[in-house]
Amino acid sequence: MMTRIRFLALLFIPLAAYASPSRMKIAADTEPGQRLVITGHVFSADGRPRGGIQMYAYHTDAKGLYRPDGSFKGEPRLRGTLVTASDGSYEIDTIKPAPYPDRNIPAHIHVHLRWLGHDQEEEIRFEGNGPTHLPRGARSL
Repeated sequence: MMTRIRFLALLFIPLAAYASPSRMKIAADTEPGQRLVITGHVFSADGRPRGGIQMYAYHTDAKGLYRPDGSFKGEPRLRGTLVTASDGSYEIDTIKPAPYPDRNIPAHIHVHLRWLGHDQEEEIRFEGNGPTHLPRGARSL
């Protein structure tokens, strides 16, 4: 079964020009776990869509690990980067992450929104019946 969720980010960001696609596949079709497609739009604080925003996302695998050796150091195995389309839209095709083993932290996906020297970190947490968006230090920039 595939789960679809929507993630909305509100920002005040000047338009930036990038030539990267607005879709990414983080987990291959053969990756164990429940398939998940995340779609959404990035908007400025005044409600205008913001294209050209770089979005970097990463998460654990179906066992709750970032890397096969269990280490938290180095680049996570399941990660990717995209750039939002001119209407601010994006799509991430991946699997639902698992929580860290032996820790009381819900499963989550780290999302970094990057533009003109800024890096705004967001998090999508999977608690209860579904995902919730928990911005880290949400602010208008």
